[in-house]
Amino acid sequence: EQFSTYGPYYTEHVKGYNSGEDIQSLAGAGWLPFVSGLRDKSDPLKNYTGYYINNCLNSGDGAIFRHFTNGTERLYMMDKTELVSIFASKQYISDNYVSLEEYTSNVYAFGCRSQYTDQWMKDNRIKSYFSACLTLTSMYQGGTLSLNGTNPSHNAMTIREPQRNTTDRIVLAHEKDLILIVDAVDTSVIPQEVKDKARFLYADIPAAYPYDARSWDEKMRYCYRLISQYKNYAKVVITSRIHVGLPAAALGTPVIFISKNGWLPGGHERTGRVAGLLDVFHRVDEVRGLPWTFGNLEDPVPPNPGNHYADRFRASFWNRLKRNEYYADAAKLFGRIPLQRLGAGMHRSEIQNKFHFIMQPSDLLHWQQRRAVESILFHHPNAKVYVHVDIDLGPLDWGDFGVFMESGYDVQVLRLNRNELIKEARHIVRGRIHENDSTLLAGMLVYKHGGVFLAKNIYAIRELSAFLNAGYTKDTVGNITMMVGEQSSVEVLKYFSTDDKEPRSAPRPSSSIAWEVKVLSKSESRSCQVDLAWDLELTDFVAVSIDPQSLVENDIFYESRCYDIIEKHCIYCDDLHWEYVPL
Repeated sequence: EQFSTYGPYYTEHVKGYNSGEDIQSLAGAGWLPFVSGLRDKSDPLKNYTGYYINNCLNSGDGAIFRHFTNGTERLYMMDKTELVSIFASKQYISDNYVSLEEYTSNVYAFGCRSQYTDQWMKDNRIKSYFSACLTLTSMYQGGTLSLNGTNPSHNAMTIREPQRNTTDRIVLAHEKDLILIVDAVDTSVIPQEVKDKARFLYADIPAAYPYDARSWDEKMRYCYRLISQYKNYAKVVITSRIHVGLPAAALGTPVIFISKNGWLPGGHERTGRVAGLLDVFHRVDEVRGLPWTFGNLEDPVPPNPGNHYADRFRASFWNRLKRNEYYADAAKLFGRIPLQRLGAGMHRSEIQNKFHFIMQPSDLLHWQQRRAVESILFHHPNAKVYVHVDIDLGPLDWGDFGVFMESGYDVQVLRLNRNELIKEARHIVRGRIHENDSTLLAGMLVYKHGGVFLAKNIYAIRELSAFLNAGYTKDTVGNITMMVGEQSSVEVLKYFSTDDKEPRSAPRPSSSIAWEVKVLSKSESRSCQVDLAWDLELTDFVAVSIDPQSLVENDIFYESRCYDIIEKHCIYCDDLHWEYVPL
């Protein structure tokens, strides 16, 4: 098999050549088992039938599959091509509608780098989702560099062989203490004290670069030096380029992104190139009321505020690319999986951090239940989520839930021993217990572990405070929808005693917060899914219970209320579970 990335073999004129194109190419190449060749970005599939990750569509004429006039051959090639992380213009989408619609109808939804592209695709009824940029999956270890008398700003340092310890890990003989300024569009907002001690670099290969940069190999060395400095040397990167900021953030380095009333080196934000991407970074734009608040940068810079946001996109990229067994095997072989989440250390004590679901083993194969867990992790990314099932299951038997562990989320599938829980409940209560199995099991899980129990058809729509009132709610047939309580709480014991058959909310300190779950009937659930005029006020609710049978029997239409509830609070948003309203 062949696996290719894109990039020019040779460029005659390199003065001002923007390395951002190659940084994007490297992001795609990082998922390949090996690179067997380079493709011309403007026509990558000409005389080629290998695998290709296309994360940068050309805005010129023609569809990329135009050489495959035979329908069977074209679909075969479409299946070997990943259209991810793409910014495309309105005109491109209009000119190539037939090809794009054929791809999304037969292969996979179109991953859009820009929210603008995503909306333009949806305006044309082409299946798409906002994927952000593939450079967020940059996971290079980088190298160690030696100046050897070179000008640091020329980015021409010698790439040294890494020193290794006995565990074969790269040893850095320096601290990450560099302040890197890379193409900041407005340096006047940066304190002079910071600029005096910073290293200035450029995404464009400078005219004074001492090597012949016309070959692809030398361009890759230039990129590798940049990445190595982001990863192994920089305490912070200050930039106005997304293909500097995104890989630096992906490598765990704080990024301060500077714009000037929306202006960037490549043009204004309103062109849509960066729509949805800048939320990853710390931001500075004085004209827009975002001043410099970082002092002289002597103290450590806080982690990027959008780390959890970036983690969702990284997880979604993995969920999509793992469909290809070559990419999946390579990712595991080279240690990319499990993903190391950027926000793993950003814990918040003011929100709930432990959740419980009870499911059947077959539920682990259903998207509806996975979306329920996704809705929790969307709002509580560092939470521990326990999925309790009736039998012992190893990670290989987790079905569609295995992707949570692969993505770095703390989701565990545990055996639920119902008989033991009932026996333990009788011992604790020392009397009769609630006959409703749902109430008993939920109550015992919360009593033993604390946290929040949720029914498997519950979708969280906002954060759940750590100070929620203890208590529970039920659906129309008397099953628990949600229960909140502290570990070993006396109040929780009352929930599964025979004297407590009605929904209740136990009193807590005045600082506690009331909560409610909106339970939709089957007919309401159908309206929520298919009637675009049907509305639902959810201001006073923390979660919504949607009838599971309705989710099986009816599609979720784009822009319906259930689209907002389920498909906008997802982690694996590449896996679409909605349709356009039939014309």
